[in-house]
Amino acid sequence: MNFFPSRHRHCDQCSQRVLKIKDQDVIEYYHRAVVCHLIGFDLSVPLDAEPIGPGQGEATAGKRLLQRLLDNYSRFFDVVVADGLYLQSPFLNFCLQCGKHVIAVLKANNSSLLEDAKGLFADMEPEIWHRDRCTIQAWHAEGFDYQGIDVPLRVLHTEETEIIRQRIAGQWIEKQETHSWWWATTIPARQLPTRLLWQAAHRRWDIENSNFNTLGRHWALDHCFKHDPTAIINFILTLFIAFVLVQSFYYRNLKGQQRAIFSTLISITAELHGSLTGGGLQIPWHRRPTHPPP
Repeated sequence: MNFFPSRHRHCDQCSQRVLKIKDQDVIEYYHRAVVCHLIGFDLSVPLDAEPIGPGQGEATAGKRLLQRLLDNYSRFFDVVVADGLYLQSPFLNFCLQCGKHVIAVLKANNSSLLEDAKGLFADMEPEIWHRDRCTIQAWHAEGFDYQGIDVPLRVLHTEETEIIRQRIAGQWIEKQETHSWWWATTIPARQLPTRLLWQAAHRRWDIENSNFNTLGRHWALDHCFKHDPTAIINFILTLFIAFVLVQSFYYRNLKGQQRAIFSTLISITAELHGSLTGGGLQIPWHRRPTHPPP
């Protein structure tokens, strides 16, 4: 995850990239961090974040983060779901040695494994199922030995055809979209059936949809209050705590009358923010007395 891009403010822990602005090269500074998020729950639960220093690899920081998670939350999860960047033997073997399986996106950076799987699946009939307006064709196989990883890998490939409805010029138009997905995992089929593996692999995108997008749009994650490496990571972690607490209150404690008034998490968040700043919304169910009590 990239945080707080700026073309002016920077520190010794900033990464940098060159942008082309009006045919001129402009340096943009930004901070990076690896974030861990629990999936499979109705609450969005970011657990921790680890900064990535300039010149450091994401997988190296991810390993540091995972070690801390194992120290603090070892019973919270059994599987690490990660991007294709983490599909490498040092990271996977570390997870296996810690008793955790891995599901990772399979991309072109692991071309030999991808090509082996494509060759095998070319002669296989897919498993087919339907979900909502989507048809899923799935190919999977086990036994791929790859780059010194301690266990054989299992590869899953899906082609997902979905009917999309869009309103264009006042009319509903349906069109068909097909997406292709590839994953590799250390989990054998006897422990996790194909459809459950498919569901778990897709939930990786929860970290983008439920965390980063929501926190950036509504929780000021896109604003750097103080450009200092320690202040930045403390702000991110404090924001994570507040986010989880508000969700817990809203989904686990808010009663029927209030839920009818506050129909979204954003509305209750605005109310709580207003009460803290002193200029908040008038609480709908609370009537202030017109005269002071005797």
